[in-house]
Parts: sequence; C-alpha cells; structure tokens
Amino acid sequence: MEKILSIIIPSYNSKPFLAKCLDSLLCECTDRLDIIVVNDGSTDGCEQIAEEYIAKYPASISLINKVNGGHGSGINVGSEKAVGKYLKVLDADDWFLTENIPEFIKALENTDADVVLTPHHTINISNGEVKSWRCFPPQFGRIYTMDEVMSQWKNFDRSLTFHGITYRTDFYKNEGIKLSEKVFYEDHEYATFPCSKAKSILPLDLFIYEYRIGDVTQSVSAANQLKRIGHTETVLKRMTAEGKSFTGAAALYCAKKTHLLLLSFLVTSLLCDKNRKAGRQRADEMMSFMDKEYHEVYEMSKKHCKILKTLNRLHIGLTGYNRILNSKLYNKVRHNKSFD
Repeated sequence: MEKILSIIIPSYNSKPFLAKCLDSLLCECTDRLDIIVVNDGSTDGCEQIAEEYIAKYPASISLINKVNGGHGSGINVGSEKAVGKYLKVLDADDWFLTENIPEFIKALENTDADVVLTPHHTINISNGEVKSWRCFPPQFGRIYTMDEVMSQWKNFDRSLTFHGITYRTDFYKNEGIKLSEKVFYEDHEYATFPCSKAKSILPLDLFIYEYRIGDVTQSVSAANQLKRIGHTETVLKRMTAEGKSFTGAAALYCAKKTHLLLLSFLVTSLLCDKNRKAGRQRADEMMSFMDKEYHEVYEMSKKHCKILKTLNRLHIGLTGYNRILNSKLYNKVRHNKSFD
C-alpha cells in the first residue's frame, strides 16, 4: 500500500519515551505510514524498543542504527530513506494525537502542496500547562503562496515551526538541504531553508504534534540554551550565510526566522547569564555581526535588543520577562493572537 506520510524519529537515549511515541502512531491507517526510527548512537538500548515494534509492524516501522551525529544528522539520514508522499519529524520524547492521524492522512492524500501546516500543543510536564500553537489564516484548507503568507505573518507564524511543518517529500529532497550536524537547534534550519522556497502552503485546522516541554534536561531549557549558546551562534551564522542569497518572499521569510532565533540568542545572553556584563558583551558582538552581515535582521532586532539590555541592567531575568510576554496588556498592545 502506498505510504502517505514518512515520520522520522531521531532517537538518542530515548528509552523512557520511545514506546509512548510509537504507540501514538498506531491507528487504523498505520499501514499508510512509513515510520523511521533513527538510533543516533544511543547507549541506553532504546533500539530494542524499536525492534519490538518492528516485529509487530514490519511493513510500517523501520530502524536505522548510526554513529552519533546529532539531531540534524538523524533527520538527514531519515529523509534520505523516506518513501512517503509527505514527511514529518517527530522527536522521540514527543507524540502525535492518534485520533487525528486518519484525517491528516486523508488531507495529505488530497493535496500536492509543498508545505502543510498544522497546529500543535506544548505540554509543560513541570506544571501541567497546555498551550495551543495555531495559525489563523483567512481560510483553512486552501493553498497560500509565500507572498500571501508573508503579507499576513502573524496569522501564520506560530505554525511555521519544526512542530507545525510537514513537507512534501520530493519537494524537500529536491531542495537538497542538509541540516547542520553535531549541533543543537538545527531545527530552525529545518523550518527555514526548505520552507522559504515553498510555492504552495496549505494550513489545516487539525492538531497533530504534542510537544513535551518543562524538562530541565531538554535542549530548550534555559540552562541548556545558555550552556549551548555557541550552538545557537553556529546556526545563526549559517542562516545568515544562506539567507543573504535568497530573493523576494523567500528572503523575507528567512530574515524573519533568523530574527526570531536571534531574539532567542539575545534573551539567553541577556536574561539567563548570571554574569550580566558577559551577557551584554556577547549580545553586542552578535548584533555587531548582524549589522555587518545581515543588516535587515539587525534592523528587525535592534529595538528588542535595547529593551532586553535594559531588563538586563535592571536585573530582570527570564521569569520576569516571560511574565511580561504572557500579560494580556502586552499581547493587546502587540496585537498578538490568544493561546486559548
């Protein structure tokens, strides 16, 4: 039976989570799925869990064992093997909403869009908070061009993410993108380089991805983002180098995505580093680089940087900053959509 969706699961020491991840993909249309677990040199035996599922579903689940090369290398290897009409990446500690997969498969069968967007939830395991990250197009289920998307950025941006994007497989492969390896945060490349070239984008009002957050061991925790700030810098510089070669709507999309990652870099440097002077110096160096190498992104970001440096000097940290971002007044002034 034709495979409609390839699901690439990069897996590194994910033994506590992988069974839940794979269970979430078992539904009435599992035979339409091409599930690829990429074992990235794990030492906890998580590949044995994958093998147990392969024994039960050999036509739908496969395993690739490889030496450790990082999250991006897992996606690179998995995408080469993907045979589904579309492909989507699912991290091994996350899961899909099982009950929505059949409708998702039907939608993918009936479109040839380069990119399909779906909303997702974040589930904070430390406090139980669930947030809905959705887009707000004028109409779901119709095709938009990148020009249309960029002219309505705030209606689309929350789904133009690693968790919200599904690529048509031949479109992704034809772009020839190889994600950075042996670094964290290359998921920003995944959501930027191929998507910027999309000619057709289809938003669906259908939650698929459930994103687990709130674990201090995750790469997205504040402590780890500071520890790996050099990784963010590496990805930012690659996005800068690539983005400057784009034109039109693709160039604006890449600039917007680079701007968002730059803001993350600035927040980490200015609000998470206890050595506030060192944080300011790191932020100044990056902004100087952007002013010289990617001036459009510098212009987008300089006002935000000024505000963050003020918070830095007032000794307002990440908790206080997030309280501001989540306030109703801030979101009303910014005309941001609700997360409800």
